[in-house]
Amino acid sequence: MSDKASKVRRYRGRTPEELRAERRDRLLDAALSLFAERGYANTTIEQLCSTARVTTRHFYEQFDGREGLLRDLLESIVAGTLRSAWKELLNEERDMTQRVGDAIRSVMLYLLKDPRRGRIVCLETIGVSRDLERRRRVLIHDFASLIEQYGGYLAGSGLLPLRDYRLPAVALVGATMELIQEWLNGGTDMDAEGVAQEAVLFFRALIIGAQRYEEAREDS
Repeated sequence: MSDKASKVRRYRGRTPEELRAERRDRLLDAALSLFAERGYANTTIEQLCSTARVTTRHFYEQFDGREGLLRDLLESIVAGTLRSAWKELLNEERDMTQRVGDAIRSVMLYLLKDPRRGRIVCLETIGVSRDLERRRRVLIHDFASLIEQYGGYLAGSGLLPLRDYRLPAVALVGATMELIQEWLNGGTDMDAEGVAQEAVLFFRALIIGAQRYEEAREDS
């Protein structure tokens, strides 16, 4: 490739693909701030572009509209929670029960330490559209599937009764989402760590309750 061709294909040392990726990241950062602070409904594409320092043409190169940006932001946040959870679930220095509790705590702290993330997942993506609500539920159920999977491991280890843990896992995730909403709306004086520990308490109560229920059935 000639020097002239190289200069044409790069801008300040970056390729067009790198520039597009940078603009996308800036738009996601702008959406995280503006959607959380002003609300999704009160944020315009022009405000997003101004904050991200991109043109509206560049915006539509990346997204089909505000909802598309919100959807991708939601997916990126949920991906971060899953990475956080897997890090704890794969920690072989902890027993299986501790790993699941640690994973729940890590997810809560990921969404609470930066409250903007919690607002996007638990507040700003609700009621936008049927398509986004379906996607939100799929992503939340991804985390429930993790809990269900490890519930199966606990059952296989004799720490939980053998049963289907899909619905308990969904219920546990729903409870944690409600806890986050309560915290974001000022319904508790607890700090982020305290709220995270409440979610872990729910998980431990699930284990103890399932064990005692099974024991009661056997004794009856």
